[in-house]
Amino acid sequence: NYEVHFVHTTIQATPDKPGDPDKPVDPDNQDGPKWPKGSYKDDLTKDSTQTITYHYSDSSQPDSTKTETSNDTFTKTVTVDKVTGKIVSDTPWTGSHTFDSSNVPVVNGYHSDKKTVGGKTATVNNPDVTDTVTYTPNGKIIPVDPSGKPIPNVPTPTYPTDPNDPTKVVPNEPVPNVPGMTPETPTVTPADPSQD
Repeated sequence: NYEVHFVHTTIQATPDKPGDPDKPVDPDNQDGPKWPKGSYKDDLTKDSTQTITYHYSDSSQPDSTKTETSNDTFTKTVTVDKVTGKIVSDTPWTGSHTFDSSNVPVVNGYHSDKKTVGGKTATVNNPDVTDTVTYTPNGKIIPVDPSGKPIPNVPTPTYPTDPNDPTKVVPNEPVPNVPGMTPETPTVTPADPSQD
C-alpha cells in the first residue's frame, strides 16, 4: 500500500509580475479563484516623496513647497495559494531612494540658511522626506553720528544678496554718502548678514 499526500501549490506575485483581478491564480484552472486583493501592482509597490519648504522668517511671504515623487521606491512579494486563492505569506518592504539636491534660489534682500537643498534618502521607515530653506531679511547700512545716533533723512540701503551664494551678502558694500561728513569706513562687510 502507498499513501499519497497532495499539497496545494503556490505562486508568487511580484511588482514585475503582479496578480490580475480578472484572471485565475492558476492559469491551468480557469474556473479557479481569481487573484486576491493584496497581490495587485498597487499592493506590491509604494512611492516615496521629497518635499522642500521655502520659509520666510519675517512672514513677508507664505511658505511655498515643492514635492518630488519617486514611483515604486519600495517593493514586496506575496505568495498565493493556487487552490484557495488566498495569500499565505508576504515579504517585508525593501528599497530606498536618494533624491537629487539642488541649488537654493537667490532672493535679493534675503539670505538663506543653506546653499543646497534636498538630496535626502527615503527609506522604508521614512518614505516621505522633507527639507526646509529659511530666508532671513538682510540687514541695512545705517549711518550714525559720532555719538552713535542714526542720522536722519539719509539713505539706509539694504545689503544686496550675493548672486553667487544665497547664504551671503555682497562684501565691501559702499556706505551711503552723507553731506558734510566723512565715513569712518568706506565699505561694509557684515559678519552677520541679518544685522544692521
